[in-house]
Amino acid sequence: MPDGHTCLDVVLLYAPPWNGPTRFSKHHMARYFAARGARVLYVEAPLTPFGLRRGRSFIAQLRATSASPRLAQERLWVRRHFLPIPYHAASWLTSRRLMNRLGQRLLAPALRRDLRRLEMPEPLLIAGLPHAADIVRLLPRRAVLYHCADDYAHAGGFPRTLPQMEAELCTTANLVITTSETLCQERRRFNPNTHWVPNGADVDHFSAPAAPAPELEAIRRPIVGFVGGISEWVDLSLIAHAARARPDWSFVLIGPLAIDTDSVRHVSNVHLIGPRPYAMLPSYLAAMDVGVIPFKHNQLTYHADPIKVYEYLAAGLPVVATEMPALHRLSAVVHLADSAATFVREIAAALDERSDTQRAARQREAARHSWSARFDTMNQLLCATLACAS
Repeated sequence: MPDGHTCLDVVLLYAPPWNGPTRFSKHHMARYFAARGARVLYVEAPLTPFGLRRGRSFIAQLRATSASPRLAQERLWVRRHFLPIPYHAASWLTSRRLMNRLGQRLLAPALRRDLRRLEMPEPLLIAGLPHAADIVRLLPRRAVLYHCADDYAHAGGFPRTLPQMEAELCTTANLVITTSETLCQERRRFNPNTHWVPNGADVDHFSAPAAPAPELEAIRRPIVGFVGGISEWVDLSLIAHAARARPDWSFVLIGPLAIDTDSVRHVSNVHLIGPRPYAMLPSYLAAMDVGVIPFKHNQLTYHADPIKVYEYLAAGLPVVATEMPALHRLSAVVHLADSAATFVREIAAALDERSDTQRAARQREAARHSWSARFDTMNQLLCATLACAS
């Protein structure tokens, strides 16, 4: 931990669902700090009235927000709050910056109670979303770290007023960490103490030998696979094109569905498997011949550093991805495609790279990108920042 003796209390604001079907950097970060002696409060993104669209499950989620922070593992608690005033692009009213200010003021007393209950008098606040800009000043804190993993201004559902709020958070933060170099360059305008620390992988988890998932045994090889959320940035039309161009290949997509899948649902060699537990993912990757990252070309993906590229490499899989600046430094082990035709050609080339020697080279590269190495770097930056602030 930062000074080598004192263990900081750490609060993550706001993070993906702890028990969700996908593991994000915030999950790994929380575990990293807890494993090194910190006490961590992992605060999920708040539940809002928009959750009513989920029907009965919303009622159960709403009840859970009234519970105290729950212990998820040693030294790590998880909490979710209900936010009656949503800040969302759904309407003119909910898009106003005032809505976030009011909502965060409503949440602040509940979070202060959580901190008192857990005896966290002066925690390190790690902001995971720009929304936290309006609450960090209302909470006790030793320092503020903004961990920027995406260009949130271009993500669905976020209002146009978000960039100004994010700029304020960057200015307020003692330290800003971004997961891509392009994000770093843009946010450094607001805070000179901004640094690039890429994403990584749980290398031990994905590189351990695993038997192929029995669920995929009946699917014809070769299998071209994708593991991750089927969200707005995934180019399903590209998958449909590749599947029709190569009916002798099978395309397997594993992950929760958050967008319309009609473009691939009726393509016979495309298989939508749905989400599978994180613990089982190595066995699904073991059944695949190539891992793909078929992201659309837009502002959101321009700044992306996909976690799955490191997970595929750790599993030894050949990788084909659409063009992203963050992946150019991995071009020795990752095929990059800038068109639908190139995407198909690069998959064909990757299918010829399945020797033990090539697999070992990919895993050696993955070993350089472990989460522990990433967060060790982040911790060094945090140590230097806290030393300057003390």
